[in-house]
Amino acid sequence: MNKHKVSPKYYIYDDSEGNGRFVETTYEDESFVVEADPLKTEYLRTNPFLYNPEKAKFPIFSIEDFLIKVGKEEMAFGDAIRNSEFSLLKRRRIVKKAFRTWNKSYSMAKTATFSESDKMVEVIGEVSALKFSWKLKLILCLLFVLTLFLSEINSYLWQSFALTRFGNYFHNVLFNMYSENIWLKTVGNLTVYIILFTIFYSSFYSMISRDFSRNYRLAQKYLDSSERSISRSYKKRWKNARRYYLKALRSYKTPYFPPLNIEEIQEGELNIDVFKQICQVLVDRAYKYKKSKPVLNVLKTVLMFLSISGSGTILVFTVFNMILSIF
Repeated sequence: MNKHKVSPKYYIYDDSEGNGRFVETTYEDESFVVEADPLKTEYLRTNPFLYNPEKAKFPIFSIEDFLIKVGKEEMAFGDAIRNSEFSLLKRRRIVKKAFRTWNKSYSMAKTATFSESDKMVEVIGEVSALKFSWKLKLILCLLFVLTLFLSEINSYLWQSFALTRFGNYFHNVLFNMYSENIWLKTVGNLTVYIILFTIFYSSFYSMISRDFSRNYRLAQKYLDSSERSISRSYKKRWKNARRYYLKALRSYKTPYFPPLNIEEIQEGELNIDVFKQICQVLVDRAYKYKKSKPVLNVLKTVLMFLSISGSGTILVFTVFNMILSIF
């Protein structure tokens, strides 16, 4: 219900019976006296096209409740365009100026938000991805097979090979080596498990990088499409509302035509605030990803070092003992 002053009377738009009409009242009618709320007054100075009913501090029912400047005075948009003391030409100018001001305000807010998001996306895109190359994975697989073969001399791998002449010789060399250096057996067994863990870790390591890159690309596409959707939605709402009031002023003989409900111009589910939230989520994910990179890289380096060192130790001792067995 909106109140519009036409001195010395008030007219209230009443839609309680489903057939909206203006009802005359006066100052003496206390049921329509509304005390000014400084906080609400300040809120009504904002842009109606940025109104979000889910986050609004105050419930607003029409675009006509918002305040605009008319000369040196400040008044509700509805009061200004329905003031019988203003000529039709002046009221049309008021409508055009108000919508021009709101459009400029919205465009500035939208540009600031979209520009900031573009910078965020650009910076996030420069975050280097974690890499565990296929060459390293191949080396790990070869080391695993080699270390397992040299360490587990009583395993199924040796059943057929040990029956051959060279296999029997090689088996005896390894058997004597582990008998003389018991700690080597422990090193070999630990290295097998370390390499196996490193192989699984490499998959996890690569998965994190792929997920981040994929989510970044999806978020970038979503933000681009959201930006276009928000712009299209706003332009449609702004043009329709502006056209409605200019047409109403021209068509109605009196200024008492139905006010435009706030639902016609308020932001939809996808709006600038949601856009900001999506950008912030993307930034938070990038921050966590970047923060975890040093730990992941250190663990990768340690595991690779242990895998190569353990396998190298077993291989060096094996070659050394084979040379000793010749002499």
